[in-house]
Amino acid sequence: MNQSPNPTENKFPRGSYPAMLTAFHDDGAINWEGVDRLTDQCIASGAAGIFACGGSAEVMQMDVDEIAQLAERIIKHTAGRVPIVASAIFPGPLEAQAELINRINDAGADIVSIGVGQLAAEEEDDDTWIKNVEKLFELLPSDIRLAMYECPMPYHRLLSEQTIAWAASSGRFQFLKDTCCDIKVIRRRLEIIAGSSLQLFNANTETLLESLQAGVDGFCGIGANYQPELYAWLCKNYETEPELAAELHRFLDGTVVLTEDSTYPASAKNYLQQRGLDIGGFSRKIPDGVTAEGSVRLGGMLEQERAWLERITL
Repeated sequence: MNQSPNPTENKFPRGSYPAMLTAFHDDGAINWEGVDRLTDQCIASGAAGIFACGGSAEVMQMDVDEIAQLAERIIKHTAGRVPIVASAIFPGPLEAQAELINRINDAGADIVSIGVGQLAAEEEDDDTWIKNVEKLFELLPSDIRLAMYECPMPYHRLLSEQTIAWAASSGRFQFLKDTCCDIKVIRRRLEIIAGSSLQLFNANTETLLESLQAGVDGFCGIGANYQPELYAWLCKNYETEPELAAELHRFLDGTVVLTEDSTYPASAKNYLQQRGLDIGGFSRKIPDGVTAEGSVRLGGMLEQERAWLERITL
């Protein structure tokens, strides 16, 4: 395929794209009003866009109809206020993947994200991955906008230099949720995709500030489910207020031990409830939720966050 003649047109806004959660009732059914509240919170907190239906949304604990309905609800409720990157995470046959991608695209997603690891088996090489993506293209409209997500499910496949160069040159991909967590790899990826339509959004807090300085377009990770305003501020102000940005980044990096522990995403829901967001605390992935001790630790982090919110101007 030929690269678009105007690869820098129709770029997604730079900034923070929270990897949005899903609200559930205590019986495990999706809490649609809670989903609306989560959507509104993302937007009100300064998000440049929303990354919907990813791993944080617990889509691996959903059937395909629930995934599509979740995307449709978020898109409808957002009503164009910010771009929606909606994932079609479904590690099945290419035909089934294409059906879900088309369904989410038809619902009005600004771009549909596909899981890197669902396009080839773990033992298959990059050439096979590329061939499978080309087959997927044949099942999709030529004008559909696509994103790539280095999702850890069904296994964590990272793009190689070969596959990322091919994807950038194809002209079909505009957004990459990068989960390599390696600043050297991120820098190399930025070199490879330079001048293409592909934008890179880092999912890793530890490397976030250095990656922003290197040229990534923003953050797309789970930390923004806890402290959305702080991540939005950092992405927006790291150049104009470098000293404060560095101090804030040190704080955010220090919270990872809590935000990315084994109880996530139940821990994020507990935290948001402590912030006053009425979304319920049930998680299909972590049905036992957070321990009382864990909730206290999250509450301590919340006090620190409140102090930070008093210091920054959103």
